[in-house]
Amino acid sequence: MAETRWILDELPLAVWVGSAPDGAVTYANKAFEHMLPPGASAQAGRDMSSPNEPASLSDALFDRENNPYPVSQLPFARVLATGAPAVVDDLVVRRDGADTYLRAFGSPVFAADGSVSHVIIAFSDITTEVSTKHERARLEERLRFICNHAPISLWATDVEGTITLSEGAALASLGVKPGQLVGGNIFQMYADHPTIPDHFRRALAGDSFWYTAQSGDVVFESWLTSLRDESGKMVGLAGFSNDVSQVRKLQHTVIQSDRVNALGTLASSVAHEINNPLTFVLAHADGVNEELDTLEGLLDSLDESRSASVRACLDRLKAELAPVRSGVARIATITRDLRSFSRPDDNSVAEVSPRSIVESVLRLVGKEVEARARLVLELNETPPVVGNEARLAQVFHNLIVNAFQAVPPGVAAQHEVGIRTYSKGSTVVVEVSDTGPGVPEADRERIFEPFSSTKAIGAGTGLGLFVCRNIVRALHGDVQVSSRPGGGALFRVTLPAGSAAPLSIPPPALPNPSPTAGRHIVLIDDDAMVLRALSSKLTRNGFRVTAFGDAESGIDFLLAANDVDLVYCDLMMPGMTGMELASVLAEKAPELTARLVFMTGGAFSPKAQDFVALHRVTMVGKPFDILTETHSRLG
Repeated sequence: MAETRWILDELPLAVWVGSAPDGAVTYANKAFEHMLPPGASAQAGRDMSSPNEPASLSDALFDRENNPYPVSQLPFARVLATGAPAVVDDLVVRRDGADTYLRAFGSPVFAADGSVSHVIIAFSDITTEVSTKHERARLEERLRFICNHAPISLWATDVEGTITLSEGAALASLGVKPGQLVGGNIFQMYADHPTIPDHFRRALAGDSFWYTAQSGDVVFESWLTSLRDESGKMVGLAGFSNDVSQVRKLQHTVIQSDRVNALGTLASSVAHEINNPLTFVLAHADGVNEELDTLEGLLDSLDESRSASVRACLDRLKAELAPVRSGVARIATITRDLRSFSRPDDNSVAEVSPRSIVESVLRLVGKEVEARARLVLELNETPPVVGNEARLAQVFHNLIVNAFQAVPPGVAAQHEVGIRTYSKGSTVVVEVSDTGPGVPEADRERIFEPFSSTKAIGAGTGLGLFVCRNIVRALHGDVQVSSRPGGGALFRVTLPAGSAAPLSIPPPALPNPSPTAGRHIVLIDDDAMVLRALSSKLTRNGFRVTAFGDAESGIDFLLAANDVDLVYCDLMMPGMTGMELASVLAEKAPELTARLVFMTGGAFSPKAQDFVALHRVTMVGKPFDILTETHSRLG
């Protein structure tokens, strides 16, 4: 017995033995005296067996919520009540101001008659274990907090695909909450997906890898690996998924922006090369038309028999010339659209009335609209917007033409093109709708991309809507397309209002005609055909023209001349450019800079684009009517 007591005294567990039912102490080892409050061995039985009797030991015992521990739930009382072993693992002993967490094992000792004669209670210090559990719980809570606030998800399954873990904020992209998917089967969830089930099977075969998959509008980038137990047996899958939907959208935007920038450089270069021949073709076509008008006037001097055949010939020539001029004008429109790639806002802005612009566009195309559909107008007064009138006219013209082209010809009474202007808060809205087939939702962003067209090949350039959106967004507005109530498409242009009051646009004043005889115009352009065409048109109309094929010769003449009324100079030329000529004039003959007009077929270098932005008032785009431009600037 002495040897047994020695062994018990050296145990790290606290051991107490009390007789039943009074709880008299039969034995308490050294660890008990160190682990529990002083004098606890003498009080233990009484405290643990007498629920209604206050004593020092029960006063020192608490649960983990800091409440006094119920005496009836202590091991001695439970063993006496049931005659069976009892375990309590949520005891807290307060000793010397510090808390010790205990686990108590109570076990009965039976007498020969089967009654409980003694109760043995062993106490173990589980403070470290509890602390570790608490720390693990805190770490798990922190990890859960991070997962549930970051665009990621952590998940796991068993070998059958049943989800055992599902945490993370990225789950919200799928419309579920953390933990909500637990118990579901991942193979069933993605049974119809073309790639995801194969990824799961590959991981269950032992691979670990990254993959990217899209589910609806959500794009996930995921790491997938197999889970194995200590023996190496496959027990399931673990996955880490990152919601990269916004990143992919940003990448798409950047790629699209780079594409547009590259196309812009190419388009400006192409437009520059096209616009020079367009300029002289258009000028010569105008010249031919003028000469035909002159010939027509001379017919009166011929006898009637001869004039009839000549007049018929002139009519045929005019008929042949008309589509040439129309075709050149169409090409000029396309090159202007191409220039919008590189800088869609190369125009001065002012307060303009959207309603007035729509009305002016309808004066041009209203008859065409009514030939295809009923025209329904709701043109309300609105505040003005700050923009360029010609550019906004281009936007509304494109949208209206697209609208009537969307409805089939020959059934005008069955279709409708609607145009509505109104204000909403601090914005002005222009809506153009049609009863055509509408725009599928999948195509509603694509149609605003360059060279994207839903029309038949040859019926459009694919630039119209792209240019429209560029122009409107440069004015801090937007263009969107949706379904028209009742069927068809509805394009909505929103622009910030310029002021609170509706804008009243006075009728344009016609410039006073300016005498042309003797007015001296200097032309500088490296394209000889452009020089010849522009010179011819000005000369025929009474101007005196001096032309130069390079800026070096032109600058020498300008510095020596004193009778120059207007100078037209090409912006981009080999050798000295128009920009460099302007710099020389600003230094040596500043009075001439006010008479300088720059001609450009497209500024495609960053330096030229910046120069155009600073000199918009003195800039004219090829092709242009030099006679109208000259009268305007001299008048």
